[in-house]
Amino acid sequence: MLTPAPLQLLLFRHMEDEDVQPYQEAILRAFQGGKEARNYLATGEDLGIQLEVFSDRPVLDVAQTLDAFCHTVTVVLVDHALLDKADDALWDWLAECWAFTRASNGRHAMLAVPMDERVGHQFLAKRSALVSHQLLQLYNLGESAIRPAMLSLRILHECRVRLAEALPKVPGRDAGHLRLFISHAKMDGLPLALALKHQIDAVGWLKTFYDAADLPSGCDWQKELERGVGSSLIVMLRTEVYESRHWCLQEVLWADEYATPAVLVEARTGLNHPAGALPFDRVPTVRIPDGNLVRILFLALREGLRFLLFMRRVEQMKHSGGLPSPVDIRVFSLPPSMSALLRACRALADSKEPSTTPRFILYPDPPLRAGVYEAAHALVAMYAPSGTRLVTPNTLAATIGATP
Repeated sequence: MLTPAPLQLLLFRHMEDEDVQPYQEAILRAFQGGKEARNYLATGEDLGIQLEVFSDRPVLDVAQTLDAFCHTVTVVLVDHALLDKADDALWDWLAECWAFTRASNGRHAMLAVPMDERVGHQFLAKRSALVSHQLLQLYNLGESAIRPAMLSLRILHECRVRLAEALPKVPGRDAGHLRLFISHAKMDGLPLALALKHQIDAVGWLKTFYDAADLPSGCDWQKELERGVGSSLIVMLRTEVYESRHWCLQEVLWADEYATPAVLVEARTGLNHPAGALPFDRVPTVRIPDGNLVRILFLALREGLRFLLFMRRVEQMKHSGGLPSPVDIRVFSLPPSMSALLRACRALADSKEPSTTPRFILYPDPPLRAGVYEAAHALVAMYAPSGTRLVTPNTLAATIGATP
């Protein structure tokens, strides 16, 4: 059975609406990445999310289009040409899309973004079904120069929410929020950490974990720090003294052991640095010599979305037969380090599942490179229960006959 892809993004705009062009470019770059930082946007690889741009009615009907993926986020950039020149077929499709989205119980989402308030009122008046749609007003996204970037940040967040809410719930946590753990050296990283926290607080749909504010009196602060690193996306502020501070080192090692999604902010000013021993090679890096803190948020949300995309794919594999049922599985959203593998092996060894339950450690394609691959399999053979398999979706499919 084919496993549906986790997510697609549909973007509607009229090609004669020139004012929407910067918004389209920012959205495309947020999802498809690029080699050079531009304005407020970070660089990065293509996230692999299908993104289609429409100026006319799609060929397929609404149900076929939206339900072809686990989740669909529809974005409509609204200006005068769309209002005046789009045909009735497109407006009927958009109205049906909103009705279908409303009835999807959170599976899909739709955002209509008018270029000004008057245009927004005209959009809602196009079809009676659209009246209940809450518009995303551009003036709520800050000053005009930053609005394209903030809109694409908002859409990244909306995609995260769709994926997070479909995953198994964690008690006491809101699936719609992204917790950012700011790892910093107080000797020289505190001003940057405080500025980043202020920037995060200014974006209402994010929550932070910040040790100065979130460690309750009387707690075991070491355990709280470890729990915070293990359950958040960690933002490492690599200042000059960062790697000489014990607890900064410990937070990086915890992040590696838990395979926590992470972002490295390269904030060192020196031209030469000694070789380091910390495992930063798996972590995407951003520099902010211009003080652009929004670029950090972009990279963090992209990394958080990439993490959820793989987790959602694994859930689909369970439902479609790509994984056996029942199964005892540990999942990594990136190639695991040896310390992360060791932790997964010990967790499987401590599992209460019957010994006959298939056990897997699953990570994304491609498989680990030569040398690392053999070492990883040797570690699993030594520390995990007998029969535990270290696989990627493609290697798993090749051995059990499922389509990844």
